[in-house]
Parts: sequence; structure tokens; C-alpha cells
Amino acid sequence: MKNKHLRPDHDVPNSADDIRVADTLQRAMALFPEEWAGAAARTRTDDPVTRLANVSPGAYDREAASFLAATSAWAYSSGDEVVRMLERRRFSSICVQAQFENQGFLMDSLVHLIQSRDGRVLILSFRGSKLTPPINWLANINAKPDPFEGAGHVHGSFYRGVLSVWPQVRDGLIAAMRGKTICHAWERDMRAKSCPPGFSTDAISSPCEAASSLLEHDHQRLHQAKLRHLVGALEEALRFKPQALYITGHSLGGAMAVLAAALIYSDEELRELRTLLRGIYTFGQPMVGDKAFARAFETAFGNKLFRHVYARDVVPHLPPRTTGIFEHFGQEYRSELSGWVRQEGPIVGQTSFGGFALTAGMVAWLWDQFGPGVSSEFRSVAWLMENIVPPFLRHLFRLRYSVADHMPINYLRLSRAVPPGSEFL
Repeated sequence: MKNKHLRPDHDVPNSADDIRVADTLQRAMALFPEEWAGAAARTRTDDPVTRLANVSPGAYDREAASFLAATSAWAYSSGDEVVRMLERRRFSSICVQAQFENQGFLMDSLVHLIQSRDGRVLILSFRGSKLTPPINWLANINAKPDPFEGAGHVHGSFYRGVLSVWPQVRDGLIAAMRGKTICHAWERDMRAKSCPPGFSTDAISSPCEAASSLLEHDHQRLHQAKLRHLVGALEEALRFKPQALYITGHSLGGAMAVLAAALIYSDEELRELRTLLRGIYTFGQPMVGDKAFARAFETAFGNKLFRHVYARDVVPHLPPRTTGIFEHFGQEYRSELSGWVRQEGPIVGQTSFGGFALTAGMVAWLWDQFGPGVSSEFRSVAWLMENIVPPFLRHLFRLRYSVADHMPINYLRLSRAVPPGSEFL
């Protein structure tokens, strides 16, 4: 039976199967009237899944940018935290993470594959570099270029980071394309820590066993267990094929997001996903490849790549020219008081010396924190900044680069246009 909306009070069933479905839905609504009414009310008033599914391919959407800024910022958390953040934003989802860590390869990659519970929206959210361990930073400077599918060269460490988790990601995407839950694909290869019990193959196939184990508990817990298994079974039966795919990431995660899109456009088995791709939203993303790579994929999906650059963020100017000639592509959005504004003029360029730019960016951050005008308890630090830091660093590079502007919280707050503290709500 094909997926469809069946409303027993409007549609007249004309087969034994339809009668069974109609009767089952009516009894389910009668058993759980409060839960049904509450969920329906929330869906009517705020449905981010529908909004994301309906965005036109290649159209920049501010609500999508806000949602994905939060997703990329929370990618530094566990899969459970990502799910909770999405639930607070009324995006009911399944989230599975794939991670690869190997110190010998100088790699520590992590991606969250997120699927709306109804299957309509998929999100790939790549985590950026963590502050610790140092292997994350060694990976960033390991920039020796690698060839990419006959389309120029790319940052070797970024590329290997994506390839290390790509088999699991690819399996999940293919499962979703076939109308399956992403947890089914993960269970074959890895322990799916974030798959909810209702989406476990065993849990769905044997609800009676789970229910019987709860008979000794109170009626309310049994009631909730039945509801979970009912919803899990219905979602499994009524899951839609995906209607929209988004790829996002902050910092290194943004670079990996671009490479993931390039892999999709280089894989004929994933051709269907190209039409579903609504946008690649990156935040503080470094450059990924050389001119040949940028030209090839500007043609392929440049109209769907939305790069966000906050103020004086130093990372979009990296890697430096000392590691090779790299180039940005896609559409660039700069931070303004009014929010994100598309850059019509020259886009972010490559710095000549990475160590010098990062040092200047750190000085700028210290100057912002402890410069003139700070409270009395920090005046001694401000004096050191004023008298020890060379004037050319204080004046020139303070205005050009900043490490503080790279923090994901800046991208999150500007995208949501909300007061500090609300990013946790």
C-alpha cells in the first residue's frame, strides 16, 4: 500500500485492508486522545520539517540558515544532545553519528546523520575541530593536496576526514532513499547509540515481548509503552521517501560538508540526492580545493552552497598560500547588524601566512577582551597589551583577523537574531 493520508471521517474505505487501517487509526486516537490532540496542535502551529521540505533548491532561506546554524553548533555535542536540541525546535528526528579516530592518520572525524521521523528531511551535520586533543589541529595543518575524482585537488586532511566516515553515511543515505530508517543501515556496521528503541528492528518486530515485561509495573508505564510501539510501527509503515537534503557544518565541518556534496555529485548511485539537495549551509568554513576543483563544483552545485563569514573570522582565509593555492566558491554571506547579507563584491581571499594570521587573530581576541575600556581588575592585562604588543599588530591585524569571531556561538546568535542565552532554549 502506498503512503497516503487516510482520514477515516472523510475517506470511504473500499477494501479489507483499508477497513483495517481505518479501524486501527480510530481505535488509536480513542486510546490516546490527549497525546494525539497535543501532537496535532504542535504540528499545526510550528512544523519545521514541512518548511525545510518545501524550500526551493538553490534558494537561500533564512529560517533554514538559522536552523542549520544551530545544528552545526550543536554538532560538537553528543547525538543525544543533538536530538534534544532538535526536539526543542519541534523537529522530531532520528540521529545517528559516525566517528573515525586514528592518531596515526591524524584524524578525528564525526558526522551526525539526521532524519525527520516521517523521513521527509535529511540533514548531514559535520563536526568541526575540537579544542582537544591536539590531533584535531595537526589534522588542519596537514594540508598536502590530494586529487579529487579528476576534478582538481583538495586539502588532503579534510578529504580523508570525509572518506573515513563516508561508507556509513552513504549506507544511511541509500536506506533513506528507499524509504527506510537510517538506523537500519547503521545496525549492520556499527553500534547505533542514538537510535531510539522504537526504531530498532527487534523492538518493532516484537512489541508484545516488550509490553509483557512491563506488566508488573503501573498502568501508566504500560500505556506509554504501547503508545511508543504503536507510533514506531506506524512511522515504519508510513515513512516517506526523502523530499529534501541539507548538508551543514562549522569550521572544519563546513569544509567536510562541501566535500560530502562533491562526493554525492561524483557518485551515480546517489544521483537522486542531487535533485533533493536544498542547500549546503556552512559557517566559518575554510577553503577546500584548488581553482580546478572550485570551477568544477561551482558549475555542479555552486548555486546551492551558502558560505557564512562572521565579521573578522580568520578561518575562511585559510589554508594559507604557503600550503598551496586554494579558492572559495558558492555564495558568500557576511555578517551585518541586520543579519546575513549576500556579498556581491570580492569574496574572502587566501592569507599568505597561516601562522601570522592566526597569531594576529589571537592578538585581536585578547585585545577585544582586555583592551582599553575594560574594568579595573583587568587594567594590568590591558597595560601589557598596550605596551608590549607591537603597534602594527594592534592596529592593522586587529581590524583584519579574529579568532574570537570564529566561535560557533557568533554564527548561531546572528542567524537566530535572538538575545544571548536563548541558544540553549
